[in-house]
Amino acid sequence: MRLVSTVVGFFLRKLGLLAALVLSLFLGYLVMQSLVPALREAAADRDRLERVVEERAALQEDLGRLQAAAAAARSEATASLEAELGDEVGTLQGAVADKRAEVERLRDGQQDVCGLVRDLIDLVTPGDACDAAEAAVREADEALDSLEDGLARAEEGVAVLRDPDLSDQEKLDRLGRGDDPAFRQDEIDAQESALEETQSEEDTLEEAQGSGTGWVVDQWARSWKWLAVIALTVLLAPIVLRVVSYFVLMPVVRRLHTPVRLADEAEAADAEIRTSDAQRTMTVHVGAGEVLSTRSAHVRSVQGRARSRLLYDWSSPFISYAAGLHEMSRLVGDETGGSVTLANPDDPNAYLMRIDLRDHPGLVMHPKHVVGVVGTPTLETRWRWGVHAFATWQVRYILFAGTGGLIVEGCGDVVATNPEGRATRVNQNLVMGFDSRLSLGVNRTEVFWPYLRGRAPLVDDEFTGHHPLFGQQSDTGEAANPVTRTFNALFSGLGKLFGF
Repeated sequence: MRLVSTVVGFFLRKLGLLAALVLSLFLGYLVMQSLVPALREAAADRDRLERVVEERAALQEDLGRLQAAAAAARSEATASLEAELGDEVGTLQGAVADKRAEVERLRDGQQDVCGLVRDLIDLVTPGDACDAAEAAVREADEALDSLEDGLARAEEGVAVLRDPDLSDQEKLDRLGRGDDPAFRQDEIDAQESALEETQSEEDTLEEAQGSGTGWVVDQWARSWKWLAVIALTVLLAPIVLRVVSYFVLMPVVRRLHTPVRLADEAEAADAEIRTSDAQRTMTVHVGAGEVLSTRSAHVRSVQGRARSRLLYDWSSPFISYAAGLHEMSRLVGDETGGSVTLANPDDPNAYLMRIDLRDHPGLVMHPKHVVGVVGTPTLETRWRWGVHAFATWQVRYILFAGTGGLIVEGCGDVVATNPEGRATRVNQNLVMGFDSRLSLGVNRTEVFWPYLRGRAPLVDDEFTGHHPLFGQQSDTGEAANPVTRTFNALFSGLGKLFGF
């Protein structure tokens, strides 16, 4: 039941954090609106602008439909009128031809009726046949003129309708048919007027959105979705990466990696290493002529003459400085020897241990844990590349070799452990150093939930052999300031890469 509660609590906390991130962004937006009234007005203008844009789009769509319907009606009216006038031209051409033939026939009849002989006959007979023939010819000519005028108008109309340079509206206007209600010109004019007013309002609102407050509101409207996506990614990406690393990456690394051995067992048959008990306060005795170099901040009291030393080893200045082995106190034992009492000035939970070496091939020790050096052991470095380096993010190892002693410091306690030939797994954060004759491999941590919650590292160091490794009881506490933690994590990772 506790496991279920832990899992549910974990996911609820993540969900709550996501909601808090999005809500904090929204609350910040509301605070700005309440503090700056212009923001509220800009927000209202933006909302109005969105509605106006939709209205303008709807008006344009309606106007387009009206214009399309009117254009179709004009095109249909033009085609119908062209067909009508074409039929009329054909009819009138036939009528004109018939009327011209009739006029010719009447003229011929008039000539026959109105001759000299016919005039003499009319003198002795009642009526006047010539006058009747002339009247018939005049009536026929007038009818012919009327038909020719109608034909000319019809042909002119057809020419207008067939002119490719004129629009349908222009053709209809020239023929006096442009005011047909079917063309819905009144509706089009009203729609265009409404569209102009809406466009004018949209331009005014867009100009207002170009101001500072409008820009802020516009940016929020544009960015809140991807801000929520970023917040969700920030929360979920580490979880997904941890799950993939635990169940996919580490099993592959475990199978492919080759354990690292920095020193050969056969080359150090006479090597010796001795350790003292861990103490919060340690008194280090030096014999006549023996040298002790220690961090000045750890020195509580001195018997003998101590001098300052800027760097522990001038042949390795970068290592000495990066490891904190600078601004040191150097004590050389006189005829009666000397002693120095050491303790951490800031951390009451820091413990000290003395490690003595004789003809040793190399003790790997993170220099940040080295408080003092007795004698003159040499500083050496070994580089290792490959899958193991990828898993541990460490490519260089710093060794203290030869004869001498080290005063090392750890948090909570300092313990020397001998694997006794069996594989021994240790939390990476607790490893201070190890005998270079040990075989160093990696393994996946066995505690998934603490790892998922960021309370345990993914990789455990796995040591095999018959020589000691050194570890502290707990990792050093982190600074509360998130900025400080970020920088510490960055430089700690960089230092780990190079063996610090």
